[in-house]
Amino acid sequence: MQVTTIQEAGKDDLNTASPNTCIVNATVLSIHDPDSTQKDSWCGKFPCTALLQINEIKNCGVGATGMIDLSTNLEANFTFTLASTDSVDKSIPIHLPGLKVGDKILTSLHLHPALNDRVVYTVYSYKLIAD
Repeated sequence: MQVTTIQEAGKDDLNTASPNTCIVNATVLSIHDPDSTQKDSWCGKFPCTALLQINEIKNCGVGATGMIDLSTNLEANFTFTLASTDSVDKSIPIHLPGLKVGDKILTSLHLHPALNDRVVYTVYSYKLIAD
């Protein structure tokens, strides 16, 4: 899914992977502190990055197959932060409950190729899942 607006970002289909995405079950292993250098963004006030353990790859879209290694943990950027969207900005058009260490989620993980053979992982929405 090509994301161009906040409204579109929250409408991830958690059943079917679009190009450059994988639908995964993951566990939040750690949450980074807010980035104090980003004073004018949500990420300056709320944590936006977490270390995830990918427990299961449900499916991947074109361009994403083989891009996630289950034997390593990965750092993911959360567009709407890891806090509850209600506490971040009431105008966010989706409700995300917020996450804490140990939470298990179903998410559409967006994969963005970066320099030096790296991949940047982005989460726009998620659902909490039970153990």
